[in-house]
Amino acid sequence: MKRVLVVGASGLLGRSICEALSNTADVVQASRSGSPEKVDISDPASISELFDRVGPVDGLVCVAGTAPFLPWSALTDDDWANGLANKLMGQVNLTRKGAPFLRDGGAIVLTSGLLSEMPMVGSSIMSTINAAVNAFVRSAALEISRGVRVNAVSPGWVAESMVAMGMDPSPGMPAADIARIFVGLLDGESNGMTVPAVKAG
Repeated sequence: MKRVLVVGASGLLGRSICEALSNTADVVQASRSGSPEKVDISDPASISELFDRVGPVDGLVCVAGTAPFLPWSALTDDDWANGLANKLMGQVNLTRKGAPFLRDGGAIVLTSGLLSEMPMVGSSIMSTINAAVNAFVRSAALEISRGVRVNAVSPGWVAESMVAMGMDPSPGMPAADIARIFVGLLDGESNGMTVPAVKAG
């Protein structure tokens, strides 16, 4: 049975991915809080310590990472620095430090987001980060050896999140459906791809 590390396992998408993998993989759950393994992806040392504890895996999924969603005029230097250190460099460093722990032919799946292509007021940091994650995936896929693949999923609205925000969830995609896209990238042959996760129509 393959062994998959899910970072961000305590969140909505993380829980759905763990559930989708539960019958086919030995799932190692990690997050900043609420999971058996603790990791702060904004801290490279914390990432290194995680992999030293967990050891070799066949797959790595990251659905962790935060960035502020604020109007352009309200953003501070710290907002930009913290967002870049977390969702962007957190995923870059998970890949850099995790790749040596991936078994031959393993797979890494990161998270970007539709805001990279469809920005909205307040999304400047998140849109920038998501676009950078997509570019990182394309470039990392050219250089990581031993058949280890790197891809990303780009979700739009998540239906359950829309409900929690008091919004009409009909334009959103259920978390379980998005989770299946992540799992498909663990098992498929794609490399250097960003796959959208949006509701058809």
